[in-house]
This record gives sequence, structure tokens and C-alpha cells, in this order.
Amino acid sequence: MFDYDVIILGGGLAYTAAEILRNKGLKVAIVEKNKEHLGGVCLHEGCVPTKLYLFEAQKIYDMKNSRLLEWKGGDVKLKRLVEYKERLRKKLREDIERLLKGVDIIYGDGTLTDRHTVVVGERQIRGRYIIVNTGKRQTWGFGLEPDGKRVITTDEAINLESLPERLQIVGDDHIAFEFATFFAVLGSQVNLYFDNPMSFAHTSIKNRFLKELELLGIALHPIKDFKAESITLLVKRRVPNSECVGDLMQKDENNHILVDAHYETSIKDHYAVGDVNGLSETAHAARMQSLIVSKRILGERSFYIRPENIPYVLYTVPLSYAKVGLTKMELDRRGIKHTEKSVSLRAFSSSYIQHSEDGMCFLYFDSRGFLMGCEVLSRAAGEIISSLTVSLYSELNISHMSKVLLPHPTLSEIPFLRLV
Repeated sequence: MFDYDVIILGGGLAYTAAEILRNKGLKVAIVEKNKEHLGGVCLHEGCVPTKLYLFEAQKIYDMKNSRLLEWKGGDVKLKRLVEYKERLRKKLREDIERLLKGVDIIYGDGTLTDRHTVVVGERQIRGRYIIVNTGKRQTWGFGLEPDGKRVITTDEAINLESLPERLQIVGDDHIAFEFATFFAVLGSQVNLYFDNPMSFAHTSIKNRFLKELELLGIALHPIKDFKAESITLLVKRRVPNSECVGDLMQKDENNHILVDAHYETSIKDHYAVGDVNGLSETAHAARMQSLIVSKRILGERSFYIRPENIPYVLYTVPLSYAKVGLTKMELDRRGIKHTEKSVSLRAFSSSYIQHSEDGMCFLYFDSRGFLMGCEVLSRAAGEIISSLTVSLYSELNISHMSKVLLPHPTLSEIPFLRLV
């Protein structure tokens, strides 16, 4: 006997599955430990607030480099930004709660104690299907432990109400670069301690990316040279919240829950989606994996997305990095023969209009001319990679892509214009 058709552990983007399954008539429950955290890290500490901040930083960069205005500085009011962020976060959380009308939301720590059985406080509920969507959490390292004052995490960084004059950033997660460019553009003196930066990117992109940091005044150092001399922002790779399933599910050496191509765990009818399975630490991957699982539960035709085909964006300012499919480094590591098409944005008018003339793009094709992957360094790289992602998913070859007509003058058209 089951209390629910589906129980979802974690109130993150698996609420996509909750909505779909509820609409199909299934009885669904979401177990979320923190009432104020419905929507997950993406909404409260990740995608939404950080990209809001970076969007504001881009405006300042554009004003500083305007051909129309003479920038004479301005009073950065971080407190105003924090207050808006809080209003936006509250609104979006309430929107999700309304969206999930008809889904039981149970607040408290949920633990899978047996197959199909979840305990929340003193309450025990059983579900025919279980979806684990518990995400990841911050951790410490490099001999540092946050105190909320001299040593802070990204959670505290997005709540600073005054701009630090000097900031040290130390970490091994590349979102450290997003925070570095944000504070540098606003006027902080930033020292970034990071080993092997952008090691996954094409060499030309990596070199240009590091040059952009230098132009912003960001000083890059190896972690071994770190000495605490000012406010320090610690940006350590997150660890999975997989303790809630105990030893019931198989895990890898980093405690990610192991899943198959359908995101099913070692227990039949028990799934794991999002960061906790370690396949891709992106919100859009969590959402799509939840959609795939919901289709499988409903007995509908499902599909599979290779982890490398999940687009990734590093939202730095002024130029950001994006990739989808196999990168140059991955192709070379696997010994896959390929043809590389390189595109300098400097040859196109839209790059000058949008402060992206130092950007570049690399596309990789197999022996039959089918797109295998691409990397982009540009302003709004996420927008450019989106059209390339559609090309990859549609299995377009170079001939098809050369016939794609996009608006001019835009950045998104540039990769397609060099394929003729």
C-alpha cells in the first residue's frame, strides 16, 4: 500500500516532474527540509541571484566603455541590489508554490529508510516511485572555515551590502571567475587564487579569457601562494546531499548517486536527478532529467541526453564562455578525428557594437561533416551556444548549418556565417 504515487526528495527543479505527474492525475508529494528554500539552490543562492548581479555588472562595464557617455564613476549601492534580489526570490518562490497546487509539500528532513519508504520527522510515507533531487551543498577547504565576516562563502557574498575595497577569492570551482569579474567591474581590487584555470577550454579561448581577467585588474595566483590579508571569498566545489538515502543506493567515490541512462538508481523505480547524480551541475540538466523521469513513470516514450551534450555557460563579464558537445580537449583526449572551424568575432560588425571583438568560436565536425561540439568566448555566449545546441540536437551537418539564416547584425549569426 502506497500513500503517494511519487515522492520527490528535495524542492529543487524536480518540481517540473511534480507538475507534469500531477497534471496526469498522479498523487505527488515533495519533501523539502526548508520552507523558505522551495525552488532549490538555483533560485535562492545560484543561477537567479548570481546572474542578476552579473547582469548589473555588465551594465556598469558598458557604461565605463560607452562611446556616448563619459563615465565619471558612481555610488555602487549593493544594498539596493540585495533588497531587489530578496523581493525577486520571494516572488519566484511563491510562484512555484502556486504552480504546485494539488501537490503535497511536506517540510522537514526526509530520509529514505527502506525501498519506497520516506521518514520526515515522526511521519512515515510510502511512494510507488521515489525521485531524489537533493542537490549539493557548499563545503570548506584550503585551511579556511567561513565565519561570515573575514571568510565568506558565495551565500554571504550575494548578501554583502557594501563593496569590499579588497577581496581575495580562493577556490577550485570555476564560478569563482564569475564572482571575480563581478566585484572587479564594480571596483574592488580582486586577487584570485586558482590552480589550472580554464583547463577544459580550447587553448586560444583560455589564453584570451585570462587576458580579459588581467584587463579587469584581476590578479591571478596559484593557491599555494594564498595568505589571508583581506576579506576572503571561499569558492569550493560542492558535495552531493546523498546522505538521505544512506547505503540503500549505489554511489561513486564522491558520494554521487549512480544512475543509468534513464536516471534510475540501483533500486528499481527509484531515480536521482540533478546535481546529486553528478552528471551535470546545471539547473537545466536537473529540469530535463526530471522531465525524462516523469515520462518514464507515465509509461511514455522517453529519451536520453549524453552528459557532454548538456550546454554549459560560465557567465563572466564582459566576455563569457560556453560549450556544448565535445570540446577540443575531449576530442583530443579520446583520439577522435575531427575538423576544426575557428571563427574570430573581430571580423564581424556586431562584435564591435557589443564589445565582443576579442571573442572567438570553435566548431568541431566529424568526417561526414556533422557537428560534434563547439566552444564560444563572447558577450552573451549562452545565447550563441543556444542556437548551436539546437544544431547539435538536430544532428545538422555543415551543409545544413551553412544554410541557416539568422538576423543581422547579431552575435548568434556569426558561427554560421563562416561555414559556407
